[in-house]
Amino acid sequence: MFGSVRFFLAYLVVVSHLVGGPYLAHFGFYAVVGFFVVAGFVMTSALNEVYRFDGMRFWVNRGLRLLPPYYFVSAITLALVAAMPDQTGQYLKFWQVDVQLRDVLLNLAVLPLQTTDPAFRMVPPFWSIAIEIEMYLLLYLLVARQFGWALVALTAGLCYHLACSHANFGWAAHYFPIPSAVLPFAAGALVYFLRRRELWSVAPSVGLAALAGWCANMAIGGWVFPDAYVFGFGYYAGVALFAVAVAGLAGLRLAAPLARLDRMLGEWAYFVFLVQWLVGFVVAVTFMPGQWRGWTLLIVSTPAITLASAGLALLNRCIVEPVRDLVRAHGDDDARTAVQRHDPVIAPGRTTAHAIEL
Repeated sequence: MFGSVRFFLAYLVVVSHLVGGPYLAHFGFYAVVGFFVVAGFVMTSALNEVYRFDGMRFWVNRGLRLLPPYYFVSAITLALVAAMPDQTGQYLKFWQVDVQLRDVLLNLAVLPLQTTDPAFRMVPPFWSIAIEIEMYLLLYLLVARQFGWALVALTAGLCYHLACSHANFGWAAHYFPIPSAVLPFAAGALVYFLRRRELWSVAPSVGLAALAGWCANMAIGGWVFPDAYVFGFGYYAGVALFAVAVAGLAGLRLAAPLARLDRMLGEWAYFVFLVQWLVGFVVAVTFMPGQWRGWTLLIVSTPAITLASAGLALLNRCIVEPVRDLVRAHGDDDARTAVQRHDPVIAPGRTTAHAIEL
């Protein structure tokens, strides 16, 4: 069910961006952190069960997964910004500046997007993918290798957040810097090891209940409880609830039709994340010029975002995924057999996490 969860999280980010407003802002924050927990679990599973810490296979596959669609969407965005600078600048602050070659190169390099430079962003939320890549390195080097390292990372992440709270550094320090992501990624990795060692068993029904609790916790923040809750206790309660949800949903087995739907939604989720601002702009400038935010824009944009994501997923499946399958299967007999059968890469006794790999 991780595919559906990832699609839901991606759509929450879209809602927070296209509708705007102070209440919905934290929906996107919470969704991104939820992504990080899922990524910690899935990447730890993939490193142990698919790649077996073969760095070449892992990093080549990560690059093939993340970069070609990003560069494709970036090229379209850059063309639109060049053709319609006034409208794009009104629509999004990240598209207001005069584009220089240096800005383009920094965007293509990805990792600089985690900093405040460049001001111009072709795909603004891609800063979180820069953090993911950095966390993948941490998982590969230490955290995903042993239960003890995952526990150390979780402790370090908690200490960082406690220090930020004690020093009153503000919300940005809890969310944007690289160390802030150690907590959710380590939580996901720890869930994997606890499940593999059979130290923690969470029923799927409990996982679904935890996910519902996570949604409720997000909804009451800023509505029932003040911002101090949203960016304090509510945030950490959300991380804990999502870790429980991942632990429970990892054991959920869906019927074949639902499993196919779940996998399809999971495949679309990344593309929803990529095209949200681009498609929202095209819809706004075509049907409602000057109305750059709001529920109407979201409602009208949602089908277009979904269709664009499905189209990108189909293009990616035809061009990129066959190469990824070969890389993933190289040196792995179980994976190679599954690829030859065009099945998800699942071997007996393994988790299903790598079958819905991000």
